[in-house]
Amino acid sequence: MRILEAVAIVVLILVVEISFGCLLYWVSPHGIDISTIIVSTFMMVGVVGGLTITLFFLFKHYARERTLRVVMLSLNEDEQKVLREILVRKEVRQDDLRRIVDMSKAKLSAIVNNLEKKGMIHKFRYHKTNILRPTKEVSG
Repeated sequence: MRILEAVAIVVLILVVEISFGCLLYWVSPHGIDISTIIVSTFMMVGVVGGLTITLFFLFKHYARERTLRVVMLSLNEDEQKVLREILVRKEVRQDDLRRIVDMSKAKLSAIVNNLEKKGMIHKFRYHKTNILRPTKEVSG
């Protein structure tokens, strides 16, 4: 769900509440005050809108966490270690990462190539090393 879809739900609720308020105004035998209907309509839209936006962000966070857990299950221990470090730093030079994770150049290079083939990181050439960034799918 995108934020635009959440806003569309709130607008739809606003339209339904206004329609219900108008119906209540015209059908009411004792004549409910229009200001009462307007205030109650906006209160309901505020409550439901707030719930919709809250659920949207909770769902987005949960989906990201779940995706990351599933991704980690498909990796071996060394790949998980390297990917975690890249995720924490958002962007890291490969030569710096080698010192952080304490791996040989060859081993780290093989892991980085595997992660890139699996679509989990982007690798960009930078002088004699590479810049490593997580993909949008993995980092959220």
